[in-house]
This record gives sequence, C-alpha cells and structure tokens, in this order.
Amino acid sequence: MRLTDLSKNVTVKFKRSLLSEYVGKCVGAMTERSQPARSLYEEVAQKIQADIIQANLGSGEKLGTELELAAHYGVSRATVRHALVSLENAGLIDRFHGRGTFVADKKARMQHGNGNIQIIVPYLTTSFTGRIVTGAQEVLFHHGHSVSVLSTNNSQQTEGEYIKKIIDQGCPGVIIHATASDYYNPWIFELQRQKIPMVMTRHYQYMDSHYVEANNYQGGYDATSHLIGLGHRNIGLVTKHRGFMASLHDRIQGYRDAMSDHGLAIDRGMILADLEDHRYVYLEDRSKEHERKVIAELVEFLHKSPQMTAVICLNDLAAADVLRAARVAGRTVGEDLSIMGFDNIGISANLEPAVTTVNCPTYEIGKAAAMILLGELAGTNEGTVGKSVPMELVLRESCGPPRKTERVFSIRGGG
Repeated sequence: MRLTDLSKNVTVKFKRSLLSEYVGKCVGAMTERSQPARSLYEEVAQKIQADIIQANLGSGEKLGTELELAAHYGVSRATVRHALVSLENAGLIDRFHGRGTFVADKKARMQHGNGNIQIIVPYLTTSFTGRIVTGAQEVLFHHGHSVSVLSTNNSQQTEGEYIKKIIDQGCPGVIIHATASDYYNPWIFELQRQKIPMVMTRHYQYMDSHYVEANNYQGGYDATSHLIGLGHRNIGLVTKHRGFMASLHDRIQGYRDAMSDHGLAIDRGMILADLEDHRYVYLEDRSKEHERKVIAELVEFLHKSPQMTAVICLNDLAAADVLRAARVAGRTVGEDLSIMGFDNIGISANLEPAVTTVNCPTYEIGKAAAMILLGELAGTNEGTVGKSVPMELVLRESCGPPRKTERVFSIRGGG
C-alpha cells in the first residue's frame, strides 16, 4: 500500500464529518431562504412535526385529539384541523374518521409514493448517460419496478429541486449521476439523511454512499502503461478543470503512478490541467468562438512541448481538439505524436485518424447501480457498497511507437 493511501483513509473520515455538519447548515439555510412567511396553521404544523420527531414517535402511534392539540398549542380547533390536513397531504400523518390521527408509515410511503424509481442525470440527449439509464432500466423493469428519468440540464439548482420534491413526495429509491460542479450539492446529502435508498454513478469522494463508477485509476494507469510499452517516455496530459469529479482525479493519479512505476519523471510543462473547455461527454455543443479559443490554447501547448511524443486526454472531446491542434502545429498524429482519449464516445471512432481511447462501461455501470439499489430495497446490502467496473483500452490508429530520433532524445533528455 502506498503511503498516500494510508493518509487518505484518515482524511476521508475527517472530511466526511466536516461535510455532514456543513451540509446540514446549507440545506437549512437554503430551505429557510426559499420559504415565504408562514401562516399560523403552517407554524402549528411545523411544531407538530417537530414534536413528533423530538418524542421519537414511531409509525402508527396516535396523536392527541383536535381539541387536545388546540389546547396544547394555544390555537383554535380550526387552525389545528388545517395544520393536520397539511401534514396529511404531505404524507406525514394518517387521519381516520372515528379513530383519530396517527404517525404515518413513512417507509411504506417511500416504497409506494408514486411507485417509480427515480434516475437523475445531467442530460438525456447523449449516449453516455443514455447507456447508464438503459442499463439501469433493464434491470429494474425485470424486477417489476417502473422508472422515471429526470434531466437537470447540468444545473445543480434543478438537481436540488428534483431531490426536494422526491423527499416531499416519497420515492422507493434514486439513482443519481451528480451534476458536475466545483462543490457538492447539499441536497444529495439531505436525500441520504432522509434515508431514501440512493446509488450514485458519479459519486462524492468524501460521502459515505452506495456508488458504481468505472475504475478510472486503472484506466489512467493502463493508458499510460500502453504508451510506455510503445516506447514513449515524454508523455503529456490534457484535462479540463477537475472540480469535485473523482473520475478525473483518479485518472490523473493512474497516470502519475504508471510514470513513477516505470521510472519516468513527469515534466510539468507537458501537463495542461485547466483546459478552458466547458463541454461534457454528454453535451458536445459549443460556440465557434469557444472552439477557436480551445484550439489556440492547445496549439500553444504543443509548441511549448516539442519533446512530447504522446499525450493522454482525459476525455474524447479533448482528444479530438488535440488532434486538430496537432495539424495546425505541424505534428503528425500516430507518427510524431500519439493521442490517447478517454470514454469511447462516438466521435473517437470517426476521427481521422481514429483515436485510441479507454472505454467507459456506462451500460454495465447502470446495471450494477440498479442491482445495488435492489439490494438496498431488499435489505440485503452489508454496509456501504462501492463497485468499480473495469475499463478497457480500445486500440486505434492515433497511437504508435515514437520516431527513432525522438525516442533517443527523450531517453537522454529525461522527462
């Protein structure tokens, strides 16, 4: 085990405890900001709900009569009745004529709610998230569950609104591919706190939740090792801003460890770690101006690294741009510059030359996420389940051995 792995285990537990406290404050603050001034019956309803929680009343336990509650809270019977109706509509209590008012069976409400498993994704228009949804749907349908798919349009605010509605209305379970951002969405922590079964297919590194992801570390390590096996020594890396995305962090760590394990130094001049590209594998559109800016940035990067004979791009869209920039910079892809992509989206096979890439098994991720969710619903999961699905190299024409003169230069010149 690496020394960094030992320290990571300690920091993960510490950061999770800090996140829990932070998220509680964030959700409370956001809820407070979003609520208008309450009427009297709403205040009473909130007090009744708080008292139920404070008294730790379980499902099926009986509350006082309307007259008793009115006396207790110092309001009219009409106000209490209005408050109870609102709590009943929210699914928090059950009222039976002639029998009284009881704490609702929240577990049953969650299981039956609208009956559908919810899948939350950033976009529905591309094959990347589409394959995740397809894999999950097939498994869930086979086990008798219906599925609703919600698209956030890559908006963390919309993601939070969906989750709040799920919490309010109840839901058997959720599969979520978290929206990319520089910070975690507190509503995802709130979803977990409400004990609604959840599996993430893009997980938060410091959140103790069920998740399924590609083995991005292994993908980064294998991609780098493949290039080293071809004879490359000066291997660069291109990525956009990483944000919270564990996938990019893991791919980079795989690259670093493969270089280290083969006795190769990393030249920081051959790493572009903040490419100004705002696209994602599930949204490829951009303006012509943005496209020109990205290509110009990559051409400058290639000019500054003439010794670089291979470059790993942490998604296929970036690989396509590096290929275009290489032509402008006078480099011949597959001969004096090898390009490795990531994710194996459709564009990678249709470029000239076709780009060698690392396949992200999105269909298998969706199926695995559904199986974990089913295990959670059945109560058969033992603790938190984290599953890593292997990635595979897809070899095409964009990678080859470095030219002989460049190989001699790189060995003498070092990294």
